[in-house]
Amino acid sequence: MKALWKKLWNRLVEFLKQGISNEKLALTCALGVVVGIFPIWGITTFLCFAVAAIFKVNIVMLQLVHYFVYPLQLILILPFIKVGTFLFGVNPLPYTLSELMTQFKIDFWGELKQVGFAISLGVGVWAVVSVPLGLSIYFISHRLFVKWRKTHQRELKSQ
Repeated sequence: MKALWKKLWNRLVEFLKQGISNEKLALTCALGVVVGIFPIWGITTFLCFAVAAIFKVNIVMLQLVHYFVYPLQLILILPFIKVGTFLFGVNPLPYTLSELMTQFKIDFWGELKQVGFAISLGVGVWAVVSVPLGLSIYFISHRLFVKWRKTHQRELKSQ
C-alpha cells in the first residue's frame, strides 16, 4: 500500500513539474491569457485542464494566469459580442435588459437560441483576436523568462 501512495505522489510531483522550461512557461502564459478571456463564462477552468493536457504545460501556472485575467473575461464578453454583431452584420439581441428578461419568460428556449447565437459571434471574434494576442504574449513572456533566468543564475553563481 505504501508503494502505491509513493507511486501516486511521484506522479503528482512529476505532473506539477512539467512545463518549466522558458518555452513552456511562455506558452503557459499565452494560453492562460487566451483561454482566460474566452467569452463564455463558467467553462474556462475546464478548458485550462484540457489545454494543459494537450500542450503538456504547467497546470498550476496555467490556472494562476487564467485566474489573474478573469476580470478581463467579464469585461470583454459584451465587447466581443458587439464586435461580432457588427462584423457579421446581424443583431441577435435587439432588446434592452428588461425586454430580454420578458422574452425569456415568454419563450425561454427560443431566446436561449438567440443568446447562444450572440455568444457564438463573440467566440468568433475571440478566435480572431486570440491568435495575435497569444503570439504576442508568448514572445514577450519568453524574452522576460530568458532574462530572468540569466539574472537569477548569475546571482546564484556569485553566492
